[in-house]
Amino acid sequence: CWGRWGDRASRWRAVGARDDAPPAEDTQRFGANSVNVNLGGIALGAYEIQYMHLFAGTHGVFVEPYLELDDGDDSSASIYGANVGYRWHWSGQQNSGFLGLTAGYGIGSGEVTVTTNGQSETYDLDVTAFKLVPNIGYRWAFLDHFNVTIRGGVGYGSYSASTDSNDPDAQDAVETLDELLSFLPVAVDGEVSFGFIF
Repeated sequence: CWGRWGDRASRWRAVGARDDAPPAEDTQRFGANSVNVNLGGIALGAYEIQYMHLFAGTHGVFVEPYLELDDGDDSSASIYGANVGYRWHWSGQQNSGFLGLTAGYGIGSGEVTVTTNGQSETYDLDVTAFKLVPNIGYRWAFLDHFNVTIRGGVGYGSYSASTDSNDPDAQDAVETLDELLSFLPVAVDGEVSFGFIF
């Protein structure tokens, strides 16, 4: 008789434990992969698309190809490259705040127009860029497949221009473009993006 009551009590405890258990991680609702377009960057002349995989709802790893366009009064540059990064989602799910680190490298070309004694000449230059930026952000996941993500951070940035020419005017052009690209040795990492989770 006690055995039957003991079995029933065990079953009741098991049912109660299931009822009180926390909900499953939201990867059952949202997938672990996402593709986002950085709409905020477009306003600043940077075009970025990001793919991220979220491991165990917590550890996000992403790659982010980009094209960046910079224009000045007498100089311009286009840089293409990629960012790679890590994010720790502190809520253990897609819908969460996060801390992260982003590293990026890019190469490209530029043009600078130098005017000497009333005569203008345009020089072609090579451009490189590197950044390493910690960041903080938040991802809102909704309607099973969509998200809006923001992030921001400030870190180290290095931009440089070079030319093979020994012409003094070409060297002046390098200095002009360097002033455009590296006003301060810092990089700003930002994201205001919309994306799809799958």
